[in-house]
Amino acid sequence: MHHQVQVVAGRVRGVNTSRGLIGSSSIVIAAGAWSSTIDPAKTIQVEPVRGQMLCFQAQPRIARHVIYSSRGYLIPRADGRLLAGSTTEEVGFDKKVTGEGVKQIASMAREIAPAITNLPLLDSWAGFRPRAGDDFPVLGMSVEIEGLLYATGHYRNGILLAPITGELIAETIMSGKTPAALAAFQPTRFQMV
Repeated sequence: MHHQVQVVAGRVRGVNTSRGLIGSSSIVIAAGAWSSTIDPAKTIQVEPVRGQMLCFQAQPRIARHVIYSSRGYLIPRADGRLLAGSTTEEVGFDKKVTGEGVKQIASMAREIAPAITNLPLLDSWAGFRPRAGDDFPVLGMSVEIEGLLYATGHYRNGILLAPITGELIAETIMSGKTPAALAAFQPTRFQMV
């Protein structure tokens, strides 16, 4: 599905969708790894970074808390699943799980908890983290297009930063001003001076 932001005389008017135009005076580019593909101002460069994950069956549970190491992490779930991750791969929008990725994660997981060696592997998958050029989120108003805002580029911290991002972007839309907390994350930082 291809969406395009409609801009008239330097101001957003809505989003063209497969069902027609949805009008709006404020549009937030919050499409994760795909944000650059729908940015009408071409201001930001957010690239996909593939991360592969494994899921083991761990009953009885071998951990009750998230365990981090310098190479990865384990996330125990209450239902007995144990998630292990993750790779960091610059491969564009290639979402496949690779033998090398599985091997790397399994090795890391066994290093953290040797008992994983005997656990059945239930599933594996890959997803994309949205990374901006400087590894920091892109948050705030466009200076080129009135009514266009960005809330993307959270890289590895999207789920953690979603609540505060939503709150600050809503405040920006309602007030028309940039909250102090967003000053360092403005999309203008990517423009040539």
